[in-house]
Order: sequence, then structure tokens, then C-alpha cells
Amino acid sequence: MKRRIEIIMAVVLLLGACFFAREGAKMVENSKAKTGEVCVVIDAGHGGYWLRR
Repeated sequence: MKRRIEIIMAVVLLLGACFFAREGAKMVENSKAKTGEVCVVIDAGHGGYWLRR
């Protein structure tokens, strides 16, 4: 019984991921930048190699 519930939950999780991926793709497609509009993004990072130790 426990194994069956785990399989059902895994299937629901995968279906949900597929659904939200499709919805996210639709949102990105609908919000494309207009022609001529420029967007510059600067990533400050997390401090470099020395702070990861």
C-alpha cells in the first residue's frame, strides 16, 4: 500500500512539474521584450572563490 501511494505521489509530482513548465513557457512567450528595448542585467555574485570554503 505504501509503495502504491509513493508511485501515485511521484506521478502527480511529475504531472505538476510538466503543467507548471508549460504555464511558465507561455508566460515567457507572452512577455517578450519589444523591438528595440534593451535590458542589461548585472549579477553581483556571491563573493567569489575564497568565500565558498
